[in-house]
This record gives sequence, structure tokens and C-alpha cells, in this order.
Amino acid sequence: MNTSHCKQIATILILLMSAFNPVFAGCFDGRGPGMDWSGCKKTNKLLGDSNFTGSRFDNAILAMSSLDDSNFTGASLVKADMTRASARRSRFVEADLSKAVGYRAVFDGALLRKSNLTKSEMFRASFREAEIIDSDWSKSELGRVDFTAAQLKNVSFEFTNLSRVVFSEAELKNVDFRGAYTYLTHFEKVDLRDVINLSQLQLDLSCGDRDTKLPMGRWIPDTWPCEE
Repeated sequence: MNTSHCKQIATILILLMSAFNPVFAGCFDGRGPGMDWSGCKKTNKLLGDSNFTGSRFDNAILAMSSLDDSNFTGASLVKADMTRASARRSRFVEADLSKAVGYRAVFDGALLRKSNLTKSEMFRASFREAEIIDSDWSKSELGRVDFTAAQLKNVSFEFTNLSRVVFSEAELKNVDFRGAYTYLTHFEKVDLRDVINLSQLQLDLSCGDRDTKLPMGRWIPDTWPCEE
């Protein structure tokens, strides 16, 4: 086989590998706006203070990575794995985190505005003092999430699992609880007068105290306050 034939075969092999592995094409690209890390494995990386505006992380593995103080405006993180990742004070404006996984992830002080978080799984994640506005969090698994002192405005939790979620001292404005599962959800020191679609049954399942303010037509359950 001559040199020309060898080069042709090598070229064909490279093209075939590219055709069957397009998802990893940009995994070695540097950080920056508009990059594509879809399907890439970026575990335990120091990626904080980055500008990820308009970037793609679909199906990416970002587990245990530091993403603190980063800008994810317009970014797509569909089905991204953010298990135990840290995104403190990061901005998720018009971001798509649908079906993302964030077990024990930390979003303390983060901003989530006009973002899609439908069907996400954030079990035991922390959103303490986060600002969450005009966002859809319906049909999600949020068991034991911590929203202590967070601000939530125009947020949908329709048909979301909120069991054992902590809303203590959070500010809730026009938050939709239609069909949400509120078993032992903590509403201590929370003003619920501006939430919508919160039924008496949901309150009966939840936890509150004398400082919890209820919507009109609702009453304090006999089970409040919950036992430790």
C-alpha cells in the first residue's frame, strides 16, 4: 500500500470518528461565551467566575465542579448533571435547566430569572438567599431543598415534589402550588398570603408555626408546629 492510499484511509477514519462523536467536538474548547460543552465530562473542575453566556451544557457532567460567580445568561443545561456542584451567586437568566440533576448542589445567593427548570431533580440542593423570578419549576423533584431566606416571585411549582423542603423566612410572591406534594414542607415564619393554589390539604401535610401567615380561607392545622 503506497503513501497516498494510507493518507486517504487516515482521512476517512478521521471523518468517520467525527461523524459518530460530534457530541465531544468542543470538549477541549476554552471557557467563553457561546461555547458548546454538550455531553462533555467536566467533573471536579474549577470553573468559577466564568462568562458562559449563550453556551451549551446539554447532557454535560459538571458534578462536584465549582461554578461560583459565573454568568449562565441564555445558557442551555438540559439534562446536565450538576451533582454536588457549586454555583453560588451565579446568574441563570433565561437559562434552560430542564431535566437537569443537582443532587446536593449549592446555588446559595444565585439569581434565576425567566429560567426553565421543569422536570429537574434537585434533591437536597441549597438555594439559600437565592433570587428566583418568573421561572417554571413544575413537575420536578425537589425533596429536602433548602430555600431559607430566598426570594421567589412568579414561580410555578405545579405538580412538583416539595416534600421536606425548607421555605423558612423565604419571601413568596405569586408562587403557584397547584398539585404540589407538600409532605412536611416547612413554612415556618413564611407569609403565604400572596401564593396561589395552596389547598388546605397541602397545609395539613406541611409544617408551620404561629408566625406563618395563611392565605384567605385557610386555617392553621392541628398538627402545627410539627414535632422535631
